[in-house]
Amino acid sequence: MSTWYPLKLYLQRLPNKIMFGIFFVLHILTWGWLLLNIRPQQDLLFLHYNTLFGVDLVGDWWKVFYAPLAGLFIFLVNVFLGWFLFAKSKFAAYLLIGIAVLCQLFLFVGSWLLVFLNV
Repeated sequence: MSTWYPLKLYLQRLPNKIMFGIFFVLHILTWGWLLLNIRPQQDLLFLHYNTLFGVDLVGDWWKVFYAPLAGLFIFLVNVFLGWFLFAKSKFAAYLLIGIAVLCQLFLFVGSWLLVFLNV
C-alpha cells in the first residue's frame, strides 16, 4: 500500500505552482475569449474544422464551452494522479501536470481559431 504525499506540500512545490499558474491563466483566457465572442443564437456554429474535410461538426452555440470544460477535467484528473504518484515518482507527477498544461494550451489555440471560424 502506498503512502499519500501530503497535499499541502504537493501544492507548494515550485514546479507545481508554476504549472498551476500557467494552466489557470490559459483557462481563464479560454473562458474569457469564448464568453466575449460567442453569443447565444439560433444559428448553428461550426464546432470542428480540419484541413482535409473542412467543417465536419456543427452544433448549438453553447457546445463551444465543452473545450474549456474538457481542459478542466483533464487538469483535475492529472493533478489527482500526479498527487497519487508523487511519493513514488516526482517526474511522472510533473509530467502529468505538464501534459495538462499543454492540453490547455492547445484548447486555448483551438478556441481562438473556433471564434475566427464562426465570425
